[in-house]
Amino acid sequence: MIISSFIVPHSPILIPNIGKKNFSILKKTSEAFVDIKNKIIEEKIDTIIIISPHRPKNPDISINNHFQFAINFEEFGDYSNKTTLKGDLNLSYRLKEVAEPDFWPILKADTKSDYGANIPLFLLTTEAKQKSKEFKGRVIIINTSKEKDLQHHFDFGQKISPEIKQHQDRIAIIASAELSHCLNHNSPGGFYQKAILFDEKTIENIKKGSTGVENLIKTDPKLSSDAKECGLRPIILLSGIINSLEYNPETLSYQKELGVGYLTMDMGLKNN
Repeated sequence: MIISSFIVPHSPILIPNIGKKNFSILKKTSEAFVDIKNKIIEEKIDTIIIISPHRPKNPDISINNHFQFAINFEEFGDYSNKTTLKGDLNLSYRLKEVAEPDFWPILKADTKSDYGANIPLFLLTTEAKQKSKEFKGRVIIINTSKEKDLQHHFDFGQKISPEIKQHQDRIAIIASAELSHCLNHNSPGGFYQKAILFDEKTIENIKKGSTGVENLIKTDPKLSSDAKECGLRPIILLSGIINSLEYNPETLSYQKELGVGYLTMDMGLKNN
């Protein structure tokens, strides 16, 4: 059953060893992660399904069906922060099965996941002050596809939703997503004058719940491309999964000081 759902960013700066002096700038985002982590523990979540946009060369949506994931940040020069998480083999295989024949998701078995999944998973499952409050559940990693459009991702989410809702385990759905990377002249993607409007409209439509999803799907591809976002596909796939549920999204934090739209949101699922 689906217990909760969130949108989180995946900036390496959120890892202190990587972010260094910039880490403190994202204090509000870090605090929001702590709130989500506490909620996941309090709700006794068995499985986290995380949707990431950063698996390279993905012709279609893929599901990583490995029995464990080795989380580390060696690609960012951090060799000290690492953890291992268990994969949910049964449910991940079932998701592929129920998606067919309308969809043909790629089933992979790779212990190395991408940073879009690794950063949120590390922040949400480790560093608990009390061992009793550490996440001891399982993980499923779904990767979006740059070659498939937004409607495809929404429809895929809707197709696998019944299987997740009827599953006996307590499940949290997380979209690992960042909005525009062009919000100011120091942005990693350069400055784009419509980037702020893109973020504002995206957040506005997410807050409308299921009534705003249609607007998200209709986002102008050129606008999203010029804004250099990496969040719409994970957010819309998540929206497809929870679309039939009652929910009231709440922004936990939104930071743009570093020129990137870092949105952290609790989708506010009701007792469905």
